Amino acid sequence: MKKYSTFYHHILEAARERGVSMDDMLREVRSWGIQYVELDRDDFADEDQLRALADQLARCDLQPSSIYGHYHWDHDVTMPTGDDLLIHQAKVLGCERIMVIPGFHSDMADQEQCAREQAQMIAGTKCLSEVAAAQGLTTTIECFDHAKSPIATIAGMAAFLEAAPELYVTLETGNFLFSGDDILEAHQRFADRVRHVHLKDRFLPSQAPEATPTGDATTATTGLVMYPCAVGHGHIPMATVLDRLDRDGYEGIMTIEHFGVASYYDAIHASITWLKEREQA
Repeated sequence: MKKYSTFYHHILEAARERGVSMDDMLREVRSWGIQYVELDRDDFADEDQLRALADQLARCDLQPSSIYGHYHWDHDVTMPTGDDLLIHQAKVLGCERIMVIPGFHSDMADQEQCAREQAQMIAGTKCLSEVAAAQGLTTTIECFDHAKSPIATIAGMAAFLEAAPELYVTLETGNFLFSGDDILEAHQRFADRVRHVHLKDRFLPSQAPEATPTGDATTATTGLVMYPCAVGHGHIPMATVLDRLDRDGYEGIMTIEHFGVASYYDAIHASITWLKEREQA
C-alpha cells in the first residue's frame, strides 16, 4: 500500500473552509487514505501544544511524516546541538524525518558574500544532519522555491549533499521549475539520496491559455507564471515521476502539497483521488 501524507496546515485550512473541527477534518482526510501529516516546527514550539498535537494525531489514527524548520545560518554562526527544537519535536512525536530550510542569501549580486553565506549554511546543515543521525533521525533538504535560497537549484542542492554525507533529499516535484531546472533530471541526479517525497503540481497558464487558473500565482526566476493545483491536475510530469519512483523501489511516504490553492479541501480530495485511481489503473 502506498503511504500518503499532507500538510497539517492544509487540513487546518480545509477545516476552516468546511466549518468543522480539526479532529473531524483529520478523520475525514484519514478516511480518504491519507495516513500521515507533515508538520512545521514553528507551529508547535510550545511544549504543551506539542503534547496536545501528539494526542490529537493518535486520536485520529495519523502519524507525522516529517517536520520542517527554518534556520538562519546565513548569519547565525551557532551550530545545532542534541537539544535542537526540531530534533526534540521529532523524538516526542515519533517522527523519523526532519527537513531543513537553511537560510537565504542577503544579496545575490555580491558573489563573495553569497559564497560566505553558503559555506555557513552548509556547515549548519551538515552539523544538524550529523547530530540528528546520532539520534536515529534522517535529515533532508528540498528544492526551495525562493530566488535567494541556496537550494533552489539542482547545483545548489548538490553542493549541500556533497558536503554532508548524513544529509538526504526530499524530492519536491514542483519546485525545480521555479529556477528553470527539470524535475526528471533532478530525480536522476539525486535518486540514491531520496528519503521523502513532496508531490506538488503546477498549473501553467502558458500551456492552457483557455483555462482560468485559481489560487496564488508564483512567478519563476525565468518569468514563467505558475499556479498551485491538485496533484495530477497541472503540468508537472507527475505520472512519470511516480513511475520512476516505483522503478527505483521507493516505498517511503509521499506528501501532497499545494500551498496557496483556492480550496484546500477540494485540492486534497482531488489529489488523493487521482493518486488512488492511478494505483488501481
